[in-house]
Amino acid sequence: MKYTTTMIAALSGFAVLAGVPSSAVAFNAPEGKAVEKETLEDLIPDLKKPELWVGSSAPELSIAKFVKGDSVDSFEEGQVYVVEFWATWCGPCIAAFPHLTEIQADYGEDVRFIGVNVWEREKGQERMEMVEKFVAKQGDRMGYTVAVEDGSSMADNWMTAAGQGGIPAAFIVDGNSKIAWIGHPMQIDEPLEAVVAGEFDSETAGKEAWNNQVLMAGFQTMASSLQKGENIETARKIGNILINDHFADDSGGLNAVAWMLLNSPTEEIGMKDYQTALAAAAMACTKSEWEDWGIIDTYALAMHKTGDTVSAIKWQKKAIELAKVDDEQGGKNAVAELEERLAEYEEN
Repeated sequence: MKYTTTMIAALSGFAVLAGVPSSAVAFNAPEGKAVEKETLEDLIPDLKKPELWVGSSAPELSIAKFVKGDSVDSFEEGQVYVVEFWATWCGPCIAAFPHLTEIQADYGEDVRFIGVNVWEREKGQERMEMVEKFVAKQGDRMGYTVAVEDGSSMADNWMTAAGQGGIPAAFIVDGNSKIAWIGHPMQIDEPLEAVVAGEFDSETAGKEAWNNQVLMAGFQTMASSLQKGENIETARKIGNILINDHFADDSGGLNAVAWMLLNSPTEEIGMKDYQTALAAAAMACTKSEWEDWGIIDTYALAMHKTGDTVSAIKWQKKAIELAKVDDEQGGKNAVAELEERLAEYEEN
């Protein structure tokens, strides 16, 4: 899905979007009867809470070798730890290294950071040597303890057990050796501060973490349906819940759903869906003040799909203009791709 990374925010037929009449999306219950609102859990009945979750005892550390920093054999009482999972091929992992280094420096001995390498293609000694060279090359960007798991034990007992399917992922282990938080390391600052201060509400955090897990499962189910052309009606219901309950103010989410609708290969997705994608992209552009080249690119594609090629060309040129001066979000690297789409629009 090109460069979008956030969740889907709307789907055709159920999105409460500008320009979509409420009569087109409303369901009227029989008079005198209340409608029970469906939830994501209702639509994903096989979803279960993972074996390892917030409040669970932290699994043992199973490390083949510590390649940087002091070794950690076990979790000591009263000590807070961050166990973070990464791989050499993972761009977002590499991008998070300096942030983790900064936080480790801020907390000093109050928090022990352990970056655990997982999910590498190389095995055994080949993997060990590859990781050691990689870490050495990173230098001060990885200013904390770094380790290589023993086989796949850490990935199995932590990541898989916690239902985590992507990296980077971080676990905060509190002073009682309990999992206090699970999430992306770029979002760890506030929960870590609360854990260290002894002010962290693990019960609330557990509920929030489960809500996020359900949200991700809904997103993945919807994405799979759009690609395979299966259970499209369920996907639309999931989209309704996401946009109304979760993503009304998320420009990235609106952009993601628009892009996926516009590129779904199934024949069940048609003009009404493209119109919804156009409305979602327009909302995302408005929320990002028409300054995000990636979102404008999606908006231009939606214009093209709905038959307004003149506007598609206009906005694709705007996306290219913004991308050419973007040094931080990969815009310059995407210019060629954007120009290819512009050429397609101009041919029609």
